Amino acid sequence: MSNFIPEEIVTRILTRVPAKSLIRFRCVSKSWKSLISSPDFISLHTREAFLSKPTIPDDRMLVRCYSKPQRTELYSVHHDNEDSTVASEVKIDFPFRRLAQFYFRIVGFCNGLLCLSEDIFGYRNLIMLWNPSIRRKMILPVPRAVFENLGTYMFVVGFGYDVKNNDFKVVRIAYDQSRRGYKLPPIVEVFALGVGDWREIDVDLAQNWVIENFWTQAFVNGKVHWVAYRLNEEKENLIMVFDLSNEVFEELLLPDALAVECPINMCTSVCEDSIAVLNYDKRVGTGSCSIWLMTVYGDVKSWSKMYTVALEGELGKILSFRKDGNILLTASDGELYSYDPDPRLQEIKYIGILGTKDSFFVGRYTESLALLIEGEEELEGLPNAADSGSSEDGNGGEDCEVEKIELWKQSILVGFLKALLLAQ
Repeated sequence: MSNFIPEEIVTRILTRVPAKSLIRFRCVSKSWKSLISSPDFISLHTREAFLSKPTIPDDRMLVRCYSKPQRTELYSVHHDNEDSTVASEVKIDFPFRRLAQFYFRIVGFCNGLLCLSEDIFGYRNLIMLWNPSIRRKMILPVPRAVFENLGTYMFVVGFGYDVKNNDFKVVRIAYDQSRRGYKLPPIVEVFALGVGDWREIDVDLAQNWVIENFWTQAFVNGKVHWVAYRLNEEKENLIMVFDLSNEVFEELLLPDALAVECPINMCTSVCEDSIAVLNYDKRVGTGSCSIWLMTVYGDVKSWSKMYTVALEGELGKILSFRKDGNILLTASDGELYSYDPDPRLQEIKYIGILGTKDSFFVGRYTESLALLIEGEEELEGLPNAADSGSSEDGNGGEDCEVEKIELWKQSILVGFLKALLLAQ
């Protein structure tokens, strides 16, 4: 390892080195390659990346959107500062672009690892993990709770890092569906990267709570959070929580103003290392959105309404909160904006990225060695002109309809849920 520095010191130093640099450092010597590629070191590095609070925080953010001209989803990394425009972006190769009809749902981005699901434009039982910093990927085995075993059903996917067991986990909640609604309790399966397969777990879900699959998750404090509603005569909403370490469900109460709101119009987000709830005025054709923050995580008395975001014309969706307090959001035309919510300013700045409004995702970009052993190397590269083709061949005409399909899918889901809630 070294004639001068003890191996333990070298290991401790290397656990603080970015993943991309470690991949290059494997060429230094056979001993370094063996160390960096070992499961124990990868585990230490992953845990250090998750728990550490660097003196100078990484200000990079990952942006995903669907490009109609190129007929694929595009990923890029930007710095979260005044220069975060398309001119400063770093494009990232996406290895799964030939598998999706249009684009995947991004379930979550945690500790350098993305979880994607093919469930927006169809149900193919396809869930993937991808580490863009070291170009490794994995397609998960097919879960047990699928159409062939259940018939018509609805499922929700959550993703995050289990710090107690030092492992990445995917949780999948499947609701058997009938003409009268969902059958409860749901079937819950967990995939642990360290195990490599799904396993069903026993759940204790009181009060007939349901989580819908078009709501986003928020991963905070080792737990996945979703908005949920209760299926009985009492109309009530709350936040359903899944503890990845203990694999149990918990509940967090919403502020009174949101507990009886229409659940279709709400979703969770992450803000200032705590939970935020976005409450849109309506699901389709949104004009404004109220943002509530749990200022002290876990303290339901600390809910506070921060502000209401309203745009001239139609608002797309709230994506992320920037380090300076501004908000990244999309407009209905598919343009990405940075919005200053200060009532005295309410300034809006165009970032220079255009996609379809529902395809955007923004998350904090971090690096890790996750999937270095378990994953496969990426083979595909960035799309080029030949891949893009013209709008007259292939599925070009269909691809121009992606926004109409997005709207149609949302309208169907909203209509079903409204009928379900009215029937209770």
